Amino acid sequence: MKTSDLTRIAILSAVCILTRIYLNIIPNVKILSDVILILAIEKNLKESLFVNAVTMVVTSFVLGFGIWVLFQVVDFFILAVFNYAIFNVFKLKKTLVTKTIALSVSGFLYGLIITLMECMTVMGMNVFIARYMTSIPFDINHMIGNAVIYIFLIYKLEDYITGKKKIMN
Repeated sequence: MKTSDLTRIAILSAVCILTRIYLNIIPNVKILSDVILILAIEKNLKESLFVNAVTMVVTSFVLGFGIWVLFQVVDFFILAVFNYAIFNVFKLKKTLVTKTIALSVSGFLYGLIITLMECMTVMGMNVFIARYMTSIPFDINHMIGNAVIYIFLIYKLEDYITGKKKIMN
């Protein structure tokens, strides 16, 4: 991996860390999901996973460690691989609309996957329905947030995020 790629990953991780910690006014609305998934969609799966792991581990020093950190890393890993496969293996056309839909659906699936992991390992499957029903408003928030953040921010910065354009020569 080139130094410029490592620098970009570090900057993306830093931005994701700061927004995850300081912009927590609206639950589940962060740029982290969009950055991780756009990297995966644009064939940078390894970079996506690095940003995911670094962001989750570092923010845990502030927000607290627990089994949920592992669940979050695994959840974003699953969604990154899923989006990578849809756009790069199955060759879904990469347009503003298809990416927005993929990011929105991923925001909703994030809640389902994390609830499944919690119930399978910690709480027991007997509470899955109740637990998932209570998470649906947050999942809808995540879904809408991913779409809005992508359309109004990430889409405009996508070439810089993925390394197609350089900030400095």
